Amino acid sequence: MNPATGTIRALLLAQARGTPMRRVPEALAVEQRGFEGDRHFQRALGHKRQLLLLDESSREALQVEVGALKENILIAGLPLDTLPPGQRLALGDTVLVELTEPCVPCWKLDALRPGLLKESWGRRGQLARVLRGGTVREGDTVRLLDINPDAPRVIRPKLP
Repeated sequence: MNPATGTIRALLLAQARGTPMRRVPEALAVEQRGFEGDRHFQRALGHKRQLLLLDESSREALQVEVGALKENILIAGLPLDTLPPGQRLALGDTVLVELTEPCVPCWKLDALRPGLLKESWGRRGQLARVLRGGTVREGDTVRLLDINPDAPRVIRPKLP
C-alpha cells in the first residue's frame, strides 16, 4: 500500500453518552458538522471535534475492541498520530477532512482497563473537522492531501 494512502476499516456513530458505538457500513459526512446520526453532530458549527480518526495499528497495540476508544473512523495503513494539525485527507471519492488536534485520552479509559489512559497517550487518534461532505463507506481509500498552512499548531499536553 502507498504510504500516503490508507483504507477505512470501520465507521462508527456515537450514541447516547456512556453507550457503545454503533458500527455502520456507510456514513454521511456533513460539512462543518461530522457524521449525521452521531451525537457530536449537534455541536456548534465548526467545532474541532466533529470526527475522531484512529489508526488501526494503534487500536491493535492497545488491544481494545473496535469502537472502544470512541473513534468514528478506523483507518488502516496511515500513521495518523504522526500527522500534523491542518493535514487534509480525502475519504473515498468526495469527503474532505482536516485534522485539528490529537485526541487527549480521558479518565474514562481507565474504566475499560486500569492503565489504559496512560497506555493510550499519544495513540488515541486525531480529531478532525469536515470540510466537504458526502458518503463514506467501509473499504474506501483514504489519501493524504495538503496541509493547511494556517492551521493552529497544537501544544501536545503532557501525561498527567
